[in-house]
Amino acid sequence: MKKRALAFMLTGVMAAGSLAGGTAVVQAEGKSKVTLTVAAAADWIKDRDRELADAFTEETGIKIDFQLNPNDQYVNIVKAKLASGEGVDIFYANTGQGILEYSPDKYALDLSDQEWVSRYTDWGKECSAYNGNIIFLSRNSIDGYGLIYNMDLLRETGKEIPTTYEELVELCEIYKEKGIVPIFEPGADAWHGCVWVLELADYLNRKYPDMYEKLNTPEGKFADYPEMLTFTEQLSSMVQAGYFGEEEDWLSYTWNDRTEKMASGEFGMMLTNIGAMDTLLDLYPEDAEDKWQMGLVPLAGNNTFSHNGGNMGTVINKESKYTEEAKLYFDFLARQENLQYYYDSQKSANIPFEGVKLKDNVLWNSIVKACDNQMGPDFAACIPFYSADPIGKAYIENWIGDKTPEEVIEQMDNDRAMMFGVTE
Repeated sequence: MKKRALAFMLTGVMAAGSLAGGTAVVQAEGKSKVTLTVAAAADWIKDRDRELADAFTEETGIKIDFQLNPNDQYVNIVKAKLASGEGVDIFYANTGQGILEYSPDKYALDLSDQEWVSRYTDWGKECSAYNGNIIFLSRNSIDGYGLIYNMDLLRETGKEIPTTYEELVELCEIYKEKGIVPIFEPGADAWHGCVWVLELADYLNRKYPDMYEKLNTPEGKFADYPEMLTFTEQLSSMVQAGYFGEEEDWLSYTWNDRTEKMASGEFGMMLTNIGAMDTLLDLYPEDAEDKWQMGLVPLAGNNTFSHNGGNMGTVINKESKYTEEAKLYFDFLARQENLQYYYDSQKSANIPFEGVKLKDNVLWNSIVKACDNQMGPDFAACIPFYSADPIGKAYIENWIGDKTPEEVIEQMDNDRAMMFGVTE
């Protein structure tokens, strides 16, 4: 962090009552000896998070220990730590119905009385709430998955961004003939397999208005919606046609490879969320809009954009010994100047806090245009137990020939029914 920015954040002195719980944790010399543990997946913590944590430690003496876990094991590890009674002090979790994975009634601290809650936008409050109480510090954008296109390669084909399955297949065939791998797929990260079908959610919700209500019960099944099978079959056909490239290659690619692979010009497109591509856009500061655009996932008739409704937030473990210190940390992160610093280092399209200036985001602009502003929350935001890792693994098993499309959907439904049973 630049010294000037750091100094700006540290101009205030923690006076009694200026921060919630401040007098309880600041010792006589003005510093605390506490260490807060924060659970996150391996690639969720960025330089900006570490820099803000260091500034918080400088101000309060409270240290931040980021405990990073493999992406595909994160949920199970955190649930086990919480259940052990030796859980972390703060953990990341999906907002909306995704929080049910973590038994929020038992573990999520009510933050409704915190000052920064008053600076949430309406959708910020909505995505940060559970049973009427604010339990999240949410700083993420509304985001979602689309196909990002290398526009230089696309223009060479004379085609536009596909809006139908048939157009997408036609483009992939052209790329194959040119020796370009049509789609970069990070098959080594199983969770990524599940996000393809996330993009069918809003389309189905518009077609079946009671879908989310049904899928919020143990009886609700994905198999009840024929488009789910069509989507899965079409995606499987694309993989079998070689649009991910050679199996031994795409199964070894990782999510962390995404910037390098897309910048190489070897791949025509990839499925990604908008926020994950900041580093790629930074490589093209003058012509990012000409170089990269995003389109919908047009399988099974989909013509809308499904988003996460705010996605990920941080929760304070109600059973932590250091809930007051954790509230101090949240208060620090939510200070207006610290929020501005946080967002200055990225290209968030929209955020849950008011009063922060944002940079323009070419991918958000293009996906809004592609969907004609028709968008809504995805499965992960609206139903419980949409678990990335098992769903992703089921799709990969289909792509390598070990499961039929019907078996993929059957497993999704069986896994969710079992999880409903566990929480009863």
